[in-house]
Amino acid sequence: MAASGAAFAQSSVSLTGKLRFAYGTAKTDAGVKTTGVGVTDGDWNIAAVEDLGGGLKAGANMALRLRGRDAANDTLAGGALTDGNGARPRDSSMYVTGDFGTVTIGAIEAGNGILGLVTAGGPTYIGLDNGAQLAAASNVDLLSYRTPTMSGFSAVAMMIDAVGGGGAEAASKQANATLVGFNYANGPLSLALDLTNYSANAYSVANGIAMYAPTGTSAAATAAVQAAITAGGVPDSRTRMSANYNLGVAIVGAGYQTAKNAAGIKKNETAVSVSAPFGAFNVGAVYATSKTDGVDGNNTGYDLSAQYNLSKRTYVALQTQSTKTVGVAGTATNTRVQLAHSF
Repeated sequence: MAASGAAFAQSSVSLTGKLRFAYGTAKTDAGVKTTGVGVTDGDWNIAAVEDLGGGLKAGANMALRLRGRDAANDTLAGGALTDGNGARPRDSSMYVTGDFGTVTIGAIEAGNGILGLVTAGGPTYIGLDNGAQLAAASNVDLLSYRTPTMSGFSAVAMMIDAVGGGGAEAASKQANATLVGFNYANGPLSLALDLTNYSANAYSVANGIAMYAPTGTSAAATAAVQAAITAGGVPDSRTRMSANYNLGVAIVGAGYQTAKNAAGIKKNETAVSVSAPFGAFNVGAVYATSKTDGVDGNNTGYDLSAQYNLSKRTYVALQTQSTKTVGVAGTATNTRVQLAHSF
């Protein structure tokens, strides 16, 4: 369902969202088990579009996380809401689009760059983008330009900063990262490739994009950041490529990322998937592995999912995941039955 209104004949606003609950059991790699029911996701998304005439359109998108009562108490001591629970902001962006392409500015979650195409068309998974098997998502400010699509090809250029305090807002006047990417989608084949270069402003944990600029921090904090840069804790460059192909009876996907930090140490990540529809069912599997230079062994994991679509907006799914991290003796597992509805 979507709620629409028109302040002018050429403007529209829509409201969409989703809510997901699950019952399951999980075991950490230390052997700690938990079983129970809980919310797994929920949000509202507001999208506004205005026709500016002359082939131009402007729009804004805002998302709000709404997951019900997902904490033992609504308040902490002193009446302050817990930061990790309740209603919280999600992606917000504005754009202008036309024959020239699309310019977008926003504060968003930058998801894992290879899973999008790897899992496209498949069921919903628990997710291997946890920072160990595959790079995790992070929140960033961005300014991007995407070209029009020509014969299936398009390109994108992007400036990326840490949310709320990026390099472009600091004394250095330097972005934390710049990205150039290329996409192709035509018929059964979809491809993506992007290259990212990081500045000395960027600070990253576990080769992710979780960034902040040290400018303006205390001397001790700045020294810690510089020590991390020297030790290789900051990425210097990253290359990502991914693809999927629709065989008709199934969709196969593959993705690869390599990130080199300031010390020249590389972390390579690979993901492959296969999914197939069977009437109202959609089943799929994802396998991921990552390897860091100088570290013996690989981080590995898999996601399996069997989803039954009760309608176009409601499904129930059986999902299971297993992950193994280098240096840890045990294996972490998670199995759940999820009920989801979107509107």
